[in-house]
Amino acid sequence: MMTNMQLGANLVQELLNSGVEEFILCAGARNSPLVHILDENKNLKIYSFFEERSAAFFALGRIAKTRKPVAVITTSGTAVAELLPAAVEATYSSLPLILVTADRPKVYRGTGAPQAIEQVGLFSSYVECSFDLDFSDANFSLKKWTSKGPLQVNICFEEPLIDGPVEKLIIPTLTIEKKTSSFAHDKNIESLENFLEQSHPLVLLGSLPDAESVVVLDFLRRLKAPIYAESISGLRGSLDLADFLIQSGEPMIEHLLKTAACDSVLRIGGVPTARIWRDLETKHKGVQVYSVGFNQFSGLSRPIQHLSSLSILGQIKINSNKETIAKTLELDKVQAKKIKNLLERHPSSEQGMVYSLSKLMKGGRVYLGNSMPIREWDLCADQSALPQSLLANRGANGIDGQISTFLGWAHIDFENWCLIGDLTAMYDLSSLWVTSQMDAKKLKIIVINNGGGQIFSRMFNKDIFINKHNVSFEFWAKMWNWPYQCWTSIPEGISLDAQQIIEVRPDPVQTKLFWNELEKLWSL
Repeated sequence: MMTNMQLGANLVQELLNSGVEEFILCAGARNSPLVHILDENKNLKIYSFFEERSAAFFALGRIAKTRKPVAVITTSGTAVAELLPAAVEATYSSLPLILVTADRPKVYRGTGAPQAIEQVGLFSSYVECSFDLDFSDANFSLKKWTSKGPLQVNICFEEPLIDGPVEKLIIPTLTIEKKTSSFAHDKNIESLENFLEQSHPLVLLGSLPDAESVVVLDFLRRLKAPIYAESISGLRGSLDLADFLIQSGEPMIEHLLKTAACDSVLRIGGVPTARIWRDLETKHKGVQVYSVGFNQFSGLSRPIQHLSSLSILGQIKINSNKETIAKTLELDKVQAKKIKNLLERHPSSEQGMVYSLSKLMKGGRVYLGNSMPIREWDLCADQSALPQSLLANRGANGIDGQISTFLGWAHIDFENWCLIGDLTAMYDLSSLWVTSQMDAKKLKIIVINNGGGQIFSRMFNKDIFINKHNVSFEFWAKMWNWPYQCWTSIPEGISLDAQQIIEVRPDPVQTKLFWNELEKLWSL
């Protein structure tokens, strides 16, 4: 008869055979067979966590860095439920997150016995598939998994839990064949070509997988259309696209649509974070939209044409006789200069600080942790001081686990910067647990502390939305023995420790002045 240790070894071996090279382990009693197996096989890369939610988001960061599947292993009960937020993000970002959830034997389900909950099906539509293993599953295989989203492997262990020797695992030496999506059918190519021929599109460029950036860049150079490139696309500030890139922020999008300089929208990459994308559901619902992404999600509730392959852009023929867009973007260049003047006049505003911070982060890896930093970076960051790489978790637009994902994504060879809001930091205070296990040590976490969720202050005239507070992050830094600084202005030429928590406190008066003057600037 099969033992727990054999069942666990079969599972871990299949994970290795499927390309998993790293395991995020949240040790407990019920998953102790897996803990023993991983611990005794010393050639495996393991990160140890005490808290499952942060562990799963750290795994998303590792996936973003390595481009390989990562497995998170938990014990049973509510520990499993802590994985749901990361599973949601992985679904909408199409990340191969593997959730390995230890369980009590199936006979305990529905009885209310300790740590026996309904773990299978817990993730609903937020896993591509679920496996429910026990001793009857000797031939378990992940070959049918597409790796385009998360999956759950629920594994049931009998007592005694440690019931045999630890199995020796074999590390695959062959390169795992990457699963890639096939090209779209000719009819889809024709439909996109017809859309481009019959309209004057504005391009909304969202997040892009690294492997697709080259084909997207080539397509955009041939298209010669105005482009609003979000920072997380990796192409904002691209010299190859300099003649087409909108530099003055989201209001320019509104202007191009209002004046009919652009009569349609072509979305490429991830679902945009720009406000205009939501407005396409309401005041711009008559604007034609074509979407080309890396998964099945169109990003809008109304029917639009959507292709789930960015590779198709390399096949698109563009027969464009459209006049140059230089005149179309004349206003953009003028407004961009005025915005830069605004930023320099209000250096202690939140926006002015983001502008100065972007210059400080030049050449580093930058992680933007929630809506406000992303939008302010897109508007205010110095486009001549580009980061080496930029990332954000925007699949489901939440503020969960952002620091953990940043830490997972950090690179040993670069300065790694995380720019987040105060409430976002509070969501993930346990994240720094893992830093002692990491190779990457050049870690700077900048918390914009404006006393609450100020993104809502301009949306709703009610303090209850803001969650006002007087919290200082100095004691969070002390808790984890990190150096701490508090800035009310951005210093120049300052020396920072390898690991640093920096609390930035913008001037609310200057911040309000900036917004008011920006609004006047666009009162065209």
